[in-house]
Amino acid sequence: MARAQPGILAVWQDWAPGAEALVADWYNREHHAERVAVPGFSSAQRYVTVRARPRHFIFYETRSVRVLASAAYRGRLDNPTPLTRRAMPNFRNNVRACLAVAARAGSGRGGAVATLRFAPAEGRGDALEAWLCGDAFPDALAAQGIVSAELWRADAAVTGLASAERALRPGADVNVGWVVMLSANAPDQLRTVCRNVLPAPAWKRHGAAARPLLGIYRQVFSLGRDAN
Repeated sequence: MARAQPGILAVWQDWAPGAEALVADWYNREHHAERVAVPGFSSAQRYVTVRARPRHFIFYETRSVRVLASAAYRGRLDNPTPLTRRAMPNFRNNVRACLAVAARAGSGRGGAVATLRFAPAEGRGDALEAWLCGDAFPDALAAQGIVSAELWRADAAVTGLASAERALRPGADVNVGWVVMLSANAPDQLRTVCRNVLPAPAWKRHGAAARPLLGIYRQVFSLGRDAN
């Protein structure tokens, strides 16, 4: 039996003016640890913008994307804590996706990441993935300071599941198709590789429906399951 692809819960968001301390404390003191304690979760990572909107990027690693539809995780989503009920109404411009890790190159992660959100054009997914994994990722990893490159693909059915927590967030979540995440030692290295290896015109030529949405972030929080 083939091993399941690792899963990712990825969120990009802004926080309401005046609520930054409340939301940061909620993540730091409660929410990240709560999530990583769910069976099948392995880590929580949080980043803040260097050049991006939304301002914050958070992702959780799981054993597989199906963990994000599990009874244990659904139980947390449908039983928000009092602090969760205070924090979540302060989310703005929330982008959220449950994804499977389709490809990963390199090892480890640096303290800066770039996320590129995009979708393949109709019928071009295989060509786009072949370009990313066969050409773009090796070229990126050959650049100074680039540590790893990953391709994530969304599971729309899992992403779209309703929950009590979802009802707390104002507005509709924006969905994501595919994500490339690059990690590096420093933000400037990511800017360089995105400009030289993954330039906007190349995406459409190789099968993307449109140019990707680029965000560059630096890490502010990390928690692994062994730390709990």
